[in-house]
Amino acid sequence: MNNIVELLKGTTWSLRSFESLDKNEEIYFPLGDDAKGYIVFDHTGLFSVQIMANHRDEPLSVDTLSSYRTEVEKQMGINGYHAYSGHFSLDEDKAIMTTSVELSLIQDYVGSKQKRSVRIDGNLLYLSNIDHPERKLVWERKS
Repeated sequence: MNNIVELLKGTTWSLRSFESLDKNEEIYFPLGDDAKGYIVFDHTGLFSVQIMANHRDEPLSVDTLSSYRTEVEKQMGINGYHAYSGHFSLDEDKAIMTTSVELSLIQDYVGSKQKRSVRIDGNLLYLSNIDHPERKLVWERKS
């Protein structure tokens, strides 16, 4: 396996897809199937994530929000935006990235440690939440 840390440091990635499974095990897109976003990793171990619904002016229905699995996803949907940053570290053997969240639009994220499975295939970065494996993001390398 390549050194994932070295492949991430100093890179910027744009969002290709952000999908999850709702309470009925159906695929849905928490911020729409055309959401936009970036994740940036610097050389010192800092990261920043910004994801935005392309149509933030269209409020989600109560039915839609009730099918979301977590309060965090509901808050993302209500805001039409998800943003957080802090430090990241990687367990290379397990291919797990831990982000220590220092700043977040969603208050419950501040001070949390978020674990993601991580895989890089060519110019694509695949991240999946360890606690919520139904939540998957695919990013495309920009730099």
